[in-house]
Amino acid sequence: MKARVCIGIDTSNYTTSAAAVTTVGEVFCARRLLPVAQGERGMRQSEVLFHHTKALGDVLCECLSHLKEVYDSFEVQAVGVSETPRRVEGSYMPCFLAGVSAARAAACVSDAPLFCYSHQEGHIAAALYGAEMAGHPLQAEEFLAFHLSGGTTELVRVLRDGARFQTSLVTEALDLTLGQLIDRCGVKLGLAFPAGARLEPLALTASKHHKINVVKKTEGINVSGFENQFDRLRNSGESAETQALFVFDAVIASVRAMLSYAPEDLPVLFSGGVASSVLLRRAFQESRFHFAPPAYCTDNAIGIALCAGKERV
Repeated sequence: MKARVCIGIDTSNYTTSAAAVTTVGEVFCARRLLPVAQGERGMRQSEVLFHHTKALGDVLCECLSHLKEVYDSFEVQAVGVSETPRRVEGSYMPCFLAGVSAARAAACVSDAPLFCYSHQEGHIAAALYGAEMAGHPLQAEEFLAFHLSGGTTELVRVLRDGARFQTSLVTEALDLTLGQLIDRCGVKLGLAFPAGARLEPLALTASKHHKINVVKKTEGINVSGFENQFDRLRNSGESAETQALFVFDAVIASVRAMLSYAPEDLPVLFSGGVASSVLLRRAFQESRFHFAPPAYCTDNAIGIALCAGKERV
């Protein structure tokens, strides 16, 4: 049996990922976290680019091996890739060059069209698909979308534009992303980077919540002060569990503060790795809010492949 597939590639700041989506909607994917050293909070872009270049061949082969476990052969209909962080002028990060180079080669060899997107568009597309698969589809043509990750903390207004999305910034974190806050605090507790998946289990066992005051400005919110408050908690002898819960209390309060900049009549989609948080999901359970399963929130190429498939049609 032969599959017709669209390939997606994403080489974001700390994850190498590839996906294949068939024309009947089956998803196959693989991803690999970049090897950040214990105690470090990241790496230089030159190192990120090197590790993506080194890993991408294996990640793509792993993705396609999952596909070939189900199908005898496949035909590539389109190749999609994330080439920029966001669809705004001047948005650029060297890490995406690895993916673009590989995608161009894949499109050439398979004689398939190549479509380029922003990393943010991939997150939105994956989250929409995941929310639908979870039984809570967001069908509105216009909606709000959070992009909450280590690289970005933004609330954007989204208008569907065929396979793509027109976005306009509503508000953002001005000094530190929520993903950075989680990772920095987690590393200070001795957890490996990225720290979210290890920090939240600690927070889930704590019960001592903290009152959070979010600094709001005309254009957005400030987050960096929470790291200073976290340091004071550590020095006061609070347990690791209570320190962890403080971080997620700050994340939830920040999201609420960002929503205050937006109209209340639009549905809200959550995307990005931070949107995987159990505590965040518990805090926003109203029908207005749409979450995808965690696999569709974290950095991956699924959304890019889905966009390419819609564009190919």
